[in-house]
Amino acid sequence: MLAEHSGTRDLIAFVVRHVSCSVCNHAYAADDVAIVRHSAESWVLAATCPSCHTERLITAFDRPPYALLPHMGMGILPPITQAEVDEWARFLAHFRGDLKALLAAI
Repeated sequence: MLAEHSGTRDLIAFVVRHVSCSVCNHAYAADDVAIVRHSAESWVLAATCPSCHTERLITAFDRPPYALLPHMGMGILPPITQAEVDEWARFLAHFRGDLKALLAAI
């Protein structure tokens, strides 16, 4: 059972201490948070606000997601070159927009 898996109590306690409802900012209690899924790399928790009853899903990783890149077929990338830095500097000097537009442009 997921609720009895090693680390479950610590993870729920972390959510209770550091995460609040995104709608009304009410704090969660341990009974408001449940483990939905656990894999080798991640956990999915469901938190239900005791005040406004909004439910949210929270994904937690056992290690930083970028550490999984080599296991996903992405090898070690070479360091960024000065030419690449200069190219980005030229691009950003003339870019007018927000982060969403920036990500859409690249």
